[in-house]
Parts: sequence; structure tokens; C-alpha cells
Amino acid sequence: MTFLLSLFTLLFPFVSAPAPQVLNLRVLAPTAGGQVYVAAYDTPEGFEDEDNIAHAIHPLPDESVRAEISLEVPAKGEYVLAAFQDLNGNGELDKNFFGVPTEPYGFARVPPSKWRTPHFGEIATVVNAGDEFHIELRHWADY
Repeated sequence: MTFLLSLFTLLFPFVSAPAPQVLNLRVLAPTAGGQVYVAAYDTPEGFEDEDNIAHAIHPLPDESVRAEISLEVPAKGEYVLAAFQDLNGNGELDKNFFGVPTEPYGFARVPPSKWRTPHFGEIATVVNAGDEFHIELRHWADY
């Protein structure tokens, strides 16, 4: 058995996991200040459970409404790229009593409706290394 494993290793030395991909995100916020949180989700279940596979936090100075953020995902593939602007510094996307976001948020693909949470397939984007994505953050009323 050890011989077979050694032989396999010699014959297939370049078999490895997919290479991580670095994405460049340009985020435009409706107002300056706070922090921008970005996240990538690779499955519908992960998106629904808010279980991201990659995330980054970027401060947004009081004089700027733009952020450029690099995000590393495990491999090429289909991801939901989501972002929100934390205006009050509590580290989460605030929502009202009805579950409607009260802070600016956005996706790499604009959702088809503001009246419900989008499905993974409606807003997922195919990503490759070096891709650049633009995310415009908006208040719920502006969608």
C-alpha cells in the first residue's frame, strides 16, 4: 500500500487544490464615514445563514465615499459579493422591526426586487483572479 501511495505521488506531483483568487472591489457609499464590510458567499446555504467564506472591513474616512478593497476567495467560481456600510459602528447591518436594512448595502449584481431577500442565483457572480467588481451601496428606499 505504501508503494502505491509513493507511486501516485511521483506520477501526479502537480495535483493540488485550486489557487486562491484575489478580487478587487470598488465600493461607492451614499455618505462618507463609518466602515465598509464586504463578504463573499459560495453556496446558497452559506448566503442564507450569513456564513461567509471571506470577508474584509475597510474604514471609510469622513471625507470619502469610495473604498478600494481586495478580497481573497478560495478558487474561481460563483460567489455572492455583498457589502454594507456600518454607520453607527456596531459591526452589523442594522434592520428595522420588519427586517428592512436601515444602513446602506449592496451586491456586485443588483437584486431584482427590494421587497424580499434575493436568492443566491439571482445575485451570484462568476469570479476569476484579478477581476474587478463595483458595488454601489444604497439605502433600501433607493433600490
